[in-house]
Amino acid sequence: METTVIPFRGLRYNTTEVEGIANVIAPPYDVIKPEERVALEAHHPANIIRLILSQPDPNDTDDANQYTRAARLMNQWITDGTLVRDATPRYYIYDQSFSAPDEKSYTRRALIGLVKLEPFENRVVLPHEKTHAGPKADRLNLMRECHANLSPIFLLYADTDGDIERIMESFTDEHPPEVDCEERFGSTHRLWSLNDAERNTEIQTLFSERPLLIADGHHRYETALAFQEEMAHTGLQGYGYMMVNLVRMESPGLAVLAIHRLLDNLSPDSITHAITKLPEVFEVHEVDTQATLMAQLEALKGKSPAVGMYTADHNYRLLIPRSTIPGQLDVTLVQETLIKEIFRVETLADHISYTAYADDAVAHVKGKSDRVALLMNPTPVEQVLEVAMAGSTMPQKSTYFYPKMATGLVLNLLNW
Repeated sequence: METTVIPFRGLRYNTTEVEGIANVIAPPYDVIKPEERVALEAHHPANIIRLILSQPDPNDTDDANQYTRAARLMNQWITDGTLVRDATPRYYIYDQSFSAPDEKSYTRRALIGLVKLEPFENRVVLPHEKTHAGPKADRLNLMRECHANLSPIFLLYADTDGDIERIMESFTDEHPPEVDCEERFGSTHRLWSLNDAERNTEIQTLFSERPLLIADGHHRYETALAFQEEMAHTGLQGYGYMMVNLVRMESPGLAVLAIHRLLDNLSPDSITHAITKLPEVFEVHEVDTQATLMAQLEALKGKSPAVGMYTADHNYRLLIPRSTIPGQLDVTLVQETLIKEIFRVETLADHISYTAYADDAVAHVKGKSDRVALLMNPTPVEQVLEVAMAGSTMPQKSTYFYPKMATGLVLNLLNW
């Protein structure tokens, strides 16, 4: 089936009413800690956090609650000119510049547009992770009240020749950004409004034969599908689309980090059993320091599956499987073989957490006899696409596309 990515009339902060867009943007809703939410609310009365994470109240009812308050505030900002909708459809170009934990500098370029919603079985928009019901219910309630995409999800597209990025570059070379934010949330942010019908037509045509891979936003995509079904009776086409950030998967600006696994609440017996059983499944190499372990993992990236392990007795181990299944991912090896079989963890939610930082993983375990850190290489984007194209899914938290993109640069109203 054909992929449809169209320009749209974005709803944006009015720079004549809001001084400094940096004051009103926020990280995505699902990574914001409670204390960060409070700080963002205090930072500016029109910060997007007041829409994406409106808070419940003990006196809430079905007709007056956190979701209705978010909708009322959004409509108030539209009425008073805080938010203004662009007059004509266009794409938006979003550059995010940052330093990754590997200390390399990146600029990741995204095209913001609307993608036509397609069920996963149509193989147009491809998932690579399973989802849970809770986050979808929350976002669906917010969408029902606001009738808007308050933040885009993150999709990847393949473009070996770089044709789409070349069109974007031809525009950004000729025009200054409309938004140029100083550093916020570990990045600087620049936005162009690609109000050029000829270029937009070229871009739309180039996307028509390209499947899209969800990098981040599985829950919100499934929520949009559910809301589309609910609103089918209206006949409005806007409910059949959602706002997305589209990034070329071959781009040098795409930084993919590993997500390390932290095991908690383990019994002494399960740890003793695991350490005893490891040599049956893995070549076990004792390593002297964290730095050495991470360097050895890095050296094996793309060549052999490998996992690092750190235990509370200050032992570092490099684990290399004695036999492998062709195409098996490191994250699958860790979850199915190490965590479930060797550590005998059956209920993952009770025993596992995640971090992208090896230092944090080791610090989490030090001195805690019921904890183990499993240190990983990042999952290559090509492997993620292969899994998705095959109709399979990966364990949760298999990829971390660093950093998260800002919320609040562009919004999308659905009722058109």
